[in-house]
Amino acid sequence: MTTISDLLEEVAQLVVDANSIVIFTGAGISTPSGIPDFRSPGGLWEKYDPFEVSSMRAFKKEPEKVWEFFRDLYQQFEDPQPNPAHFAVTDIQKLKGSDHVHIVTQNIDGLHTKSGAKNVFEIHGNAEKMHCYKCAFEEDLDVEKHLNTHPYPKCPNCEKPLKPKVVLFEELLDNNLFQRALRLAVKSDLAIGVGTSLGVFPAADILLRPPPKTKKVIFNLTPTYYDHLIHYRVRGDIVDTLPELVKEVKKKMSDE
Repeated sequence: MTTISDLLEEVAQLVVDANSIVIFTGAGISTPSGIPDFRSPGGLWEKYDPFEVSSMRAFKKEPEKVWEFFRDLYQQFEDPQPNPAHFAVTDIQKLKGSDHVHIVTQNIDGLHTKSGAKNVFEIHGNAEKMHCYKCAFEEDLDVEKHLNTHPYPKCPNCEKPLKPKVVLFEELLDNNLFQRALRLAVKSDLAIGVGTSLGVFPAADILLRPPPKTKKVIFNLTPTYYDHLIHYRVRGDIVDTLPELVKEVKKKMSDE
């Protein structure tokens, strides 16, 4: 029977040998930092109907109602900080070089950048920025200015409601950004998924679309529907398994 230690040793060798790596992260990497996982039991979607508070249709129709949800969301975020899993991903990038390791995340919390990572593709946006869907005005989040303005903050240019620069339901991804990330994934030697159920598309294509020659790994606490398409499946708490992977990579690199 293959143990986690055996798996980590094999994956570490893949990391050492790879010239191009894409790491795809989902909500599971940020839950240890206190960021809620919307879809899991006890998540925000048990409290709210996502299409009533997190869709473009709802935002355009009742921005004041959607902004009540946004304020609740930001209060839950408080001041999140990167956890050992974020730092482990950054360590892998530093060990291999930022030109060889690209990070694609569904998360909107900016924690990969806070952990020191480079070349981060935030395909669902970043909650630390505000923008206007009408005229494309954009500015950094100011808690006092944006969260404490009722019923909602307005664009200084066109007076439309501002919204966090995140992708809502019924809103398209930034296609140029996503296609750049997907091209990197398809051409990579190694694609690693971290803390993702692979249930959100097209985001999950970052891990699933690369051809069979690309080795695929997933670090997750629970199985996913697409596990049969993944070469290596590392079960366990990622705040433990990812730092262990980094230790193994360092050991192998020092032995070369």
